[in-house]
Amino acid sequence: MHWQFIKTPSLALRLTLVFSLSIAIVACLYLSVQAFLVHRFGDFITQQSLMGQTHDIAEAISLDANGGLTVRLQGQDVESFDAFFANLKYRVVSSDGQVLATSDSDFSSLLPGVSMDQQDGRYSRTEINGTPFHVASVRHRVQGRDYWVQVGRSDRFAKLAQEAIAPAIAEAVGIMAALAIGVLAVLSYWGVRSVLQPIRLASQAARTVGQNNLSARIPVDPLPAEIRPLVIAFNDVLARLEVAFNAQQRFFANAAHELKTPIALLRGQLEVQVDRLPPQTLDDVDALGRTVNQLLHVAEVTGGRPLKKQAVSLNEVTRQVCGFLSWRAQKAEVSVQIVRESPELEVMADSGELFVLLKNLVENAVDHSPQGGTVRISLTHGGVRVEDEGQGVAEHQRSQVFERFWRAADNTKPGSGLGLSICMEVARAHGWQLKCKPSVLGGALFELDFEASAVEHPL
Repeated sequence: MHWQFIKTPSLALRLTLVFSLSIAIVACLYLSVQAFLVHRFGDFITQQSLMGQTHDIAEAISLDANGGLTVRLQGQDVESFDAFFANLKYRVVSSDGQVLATSDSDFSSLLPGVSMDQQDGRYSRTEINGTPFHVASVRHRVQGRDYWVQVGRSDRFAKLAQEAIAPAIAEAVGIMAALAIGVLAVLSYWGVRSVLQPIRLASQAARTVGQNNLSARIPVDPLPAEIRPLVIAFNDVLARLEVAFNAQQRFFANAAHELKTPIALLRGQLEVQVDRLPPQTLDDVDALGRTVNQLLHVAEVTGGRPLKKQAVSLNEVTRQVCGFLSWRAQKAEVSVQIVRESPELEVMADSGELFVLLKNLVENAVDHSPQGGTVRISLTHGGVRVEDEGQGVAEHQRSQVFERFWRAADNTKPGSGLGLSICMEVARAHGWQLKCKPSVLGGALFELDFEASAVEHPL
């Protein structure tokens, strides 16, 4: 069944709406059946009511010492026959057909032309003075004598009673139905939320799974039996992903380790023959060694290596980075400017990883700055901003700059495309956020936020 009006992302709300709708439909069907039964069996209900009233009057008959007959009605019966005398009547008739007692001044029988033998237990419709009446009659014995009690009720009386009572009944039924539906809706919503609580806990556990936490699994025990197969299958997928990811990381690490020694030996042999080699040879070998070292670093950071976090002086690490890259900045004729919010800035971090992150950001800014340009490093309690005066990064490429081996099509600078990827991995490992934005200096701005929660890398 596809109902547009219950399209909502909330499963709890969907189920509550379905339950409430079901309750409303059942209530409407119940009222419809009741109305049908009342209409269908109206004569039967009227007959039973009249027969009951006839027996009540019969019980009120008494004879005095002289044999005189008296009808002693009590309470509501007296008021009914007095107030509705034109529409509600009774007669007490003797065995010879003489009316002995009446609710009004009319001493004619309510069943004229019907013999006394046929009146016991009789129910029929007739007209009295042109008005349709329902009449019931029973025989009653008092002190050895038989009397017939006739009670008549006009259709007009039934309509008047219906008009007087129906609005009150409708209002009462409406209020009760609204209260019932409201209470059931609240209870249904609460019940559904209770049922779905384990699923919400499972979704929270699923959010903790990422490339840095592939060993996490979603608890199965508290889940409903209908959901368990799905979660078990998802945990199996995570297990397979963990195996594949670990194999990939081991491959990177092993390959990098295996290549480091041959590259070092190759460079040593080339240095002996440097006079007979093209000028760019050693630079190419150094670039290859740098790429291998970066691959090894990526494998270590993404492989879940524990960080040695401690209070680290942000000013000191930045000073070390600038000192390490001073030769590069001088060669590129770029000045590096440090702006500090406070002389004492500390952050909980692995000092070695923080050094690599800042070094890569500053090195990237220096490499993309024009001659005579400035690289500005802003240090605050909340993070670090590194910006340059280069060409910047196009808006549609800002999310790509952190991908491994990504390089812009027009980028002619040397490099492997791993530096910024390493920065992002280090930031994620610390729970930080790293973003690329346009700088007021005209180039790119890389903003490292210590306080924002890191977004887990998608699987």
